[in-house]
Amino acid sequence: MQHSVKKTNNIVLVFGVAGILMLVIMTAMILVNNHTFADKAYYRTVLQDASGLSALPAIYFKGLKVGRIEGFRLDHKTNLIEVELWVFREYQNKVVKYAVLAGEQHPIFDDVTTFELILPDPSSVIEYEQLAPNSYIPHINSELGKSYVNKGVIAQKGDDIESILASINQLLQNFQKEDNPEAGAIFRVLDRVAKISDNLMVVSEEVKSSDLLPDAERTLAQSQQVLEQMPKVLEQINTTLLTTERLMGQAGSTLHNYAEPAKIIGDVTNRQLPIVLNNLNESLTVMQIMLKEVHSEREQFAIAIHSMQQVLDKMDKTLQALNNHPMLKDGIEKQPQTTGIEMHD
Repeated sequence: MQHSVKKTNNIVLVFGVAGILMLVIMTAMILVNNHTFADKAYYRTVLQDASGLSALPAIYFKGLKVGRIEGFRLDHKTNLIEVELWVFREYQNKVVKYAVLAGEQHPIFDDVTTFELILPDPSSVIEYEQLAPNSYIPHINSELGKSYVNKGVIAQKGDDIESILASINQLLQNFQKEDNPEAGAIFRVLDRVAKISDNLMVVSEEVKSSDLLPDAERTLAQSQQVLEQMPKVLEQINTTLLTTERLMGQAGSTLHNYAEPAKIIGDVTNRQLPIVLNNLNESLTVMQIMLKEVHSEREQFAIAIHSMQQVLDKMDKTLQALNNHPMLKDGIEKQPQTTGIEMHD
């Protein structure tokens, strides 16, 4: 199979043109994102050093990127760094009179990473007066910026680290200047602390010379012994409470179980107790009737018993007669005569 040279060249050309187009598109997107073609207004400022300026840090206003550092150079006469910066046209109205720049430093490397545009306090100015391009915007740590801060025109007082160091320095100066009226309260507090310390020393000496310490030591020793016994006491109390709780539970169960005694008796007797009591009641009724009949026939019972006794006497005589038969013995033995009432049927 033969390849066409013309077709191969066309394919290579297509890929080359596509690559160039992609490069142009990517470059255009980067330039658009960086606001390369946006309208800008240029300004200037002066800094003490060029730390972090080599990265051309951005300028922010309330978190919005409004500009960037364009370039910087050293002024050999003043040994200061002259900085050129620009701001987007849409944010140019934020660059007003008394506005300052504040640099946010890296907490470790002490490099300026970004700059912030700080506007004056609205309560300190009548209205915002916009600065013309190429005007000077002071840094907050410059002499002019410090004067704005001291006058109260700028609410924010410099960088955080520098503000802390300045506050510490001012506090140390107040401690050193005893006649400073602004530090009078601090020194009055220190004087009171010193007097309280002297009084505490006197009290401690008096306590040391008295018998309070041995008594306190004995009290502490006794308290320590009591505290050592406290776990055992608490354990005993806990055991007693558990026993009481168990007994209370048993008592509650017993009261609950005996709350209905009829039900308990019925459960124990397998529900037969009512039947037994009913039968017993019927038997008692029958016995009562029988006893009434026996009581009414008591005289007949006496007669019957007497008759039975006579029959038994006759049977005794008959047996004696048999025992005393002439064939056997001397005959029937005569009984002695007895006096009494003879009862007949």
